[in-house]
Amino acid sequence: MQGPSIWHAVLMDNPAAPAPDPSSLDLLWGAGLIGLIIGLVIYLAVLGLMLWIGYLIIKAAVRNGLREHTMWLESRRGPLR
Repeated sequence: MQGPSIWHAVLMDNPAAPAPDPSSLDLLWGAGLIGLIIGLVIYLAVLGLMLWIGYLIIKAAVRNGLREHTMWLESRRGPLR
């Protein structure tokens, strides 16, 4: 093998490595904050949708239950109105 391998530069300690740019850290904080906000919005949207669908199911069940109960009462006692 002649000369340094391609891994020589990768594995070699480089004391003159540049310090991380502070603006890139701000970018990561901003991306994380945006991710948290989007996640919270999606979580609240799913929770609201679940509550709304549950409300519609219960409303339909109560309406059907009242209709059946009214029909049962009318069959026993005559018209309610």
